[in-house]
Amino acid sequence: MNTMDTSTATHYNEIEVQDLVDNLKNADVTRSLQVYRTLGCAARSGLSEHDVFAHVVVEALSLKRRWPRDLKAISFFIKTGKSIISNEEEKYSRLMVTPSVDELLTIDDEMLKPTSATAKFSHASAETIIEHAQSDNIISIWIQKIQQLFEDDPQADCFIKQKLEEQKKSRILVLCEFTDQLYRNVEKRVKDKVRKRFPNGLPWWEVES
Repeated sequence: MNTMDTSTATHYNEIEVQDLVDNLKNADVTRSLQVYRTLGCAARSGLSEHDVFAHVVVEALSLKRRWPRDLKAISFFIKTGKSIISNEEEKYSRLMVTPSVDELLTIDDEMLKPTSATAKFSHASAETIIEHAQSDNIISIWIQKIQQLFEDDPQADCFIKQKLEEQKKSRILVLCEFTDQLYRNVEKRVKDKVRKRFPNGLPWWEVES
């Protein structure tokens, strides 16, 4: 008796999808990226065209999105990309989209510390909150990402670590061996670099806990 999954008759299997992805034409990749940009992926979903493309690849390889045998690569990538953008757009609009740098890491004259990210949800349902903020580790992970930006900047690294420990400015001046002017310079450097790296805010809900 043939027990083969009937879906394999109409959709590519995992090995076949891997082969298709490995042999994508540059023209199809370029065209897909152009379509995602034209659809306004960044403004609508917070994802760049390359992010969308990566999502399509991951979902195809994991068989989360089944690839019909009668669908050409370019058609599959455009169709799936459109779906991903639409799904992310809904999520993007329902959440307080981009906790700013100052919301996640409140930098002022006295303090830089994590804030409660869950308080930044406005119209999100309980299900959404559970799905995207089920662990406080999410905030910690983004803090780690920010700290990684300053691995080669010991002054900024010291500044951030002390702020996260809620040290007052006077204490940081001592611990980091800063002058008052250097403190202000480092504070500005941290803000500017993080905002440059994350111009639309910190999409912390994307982090897998």
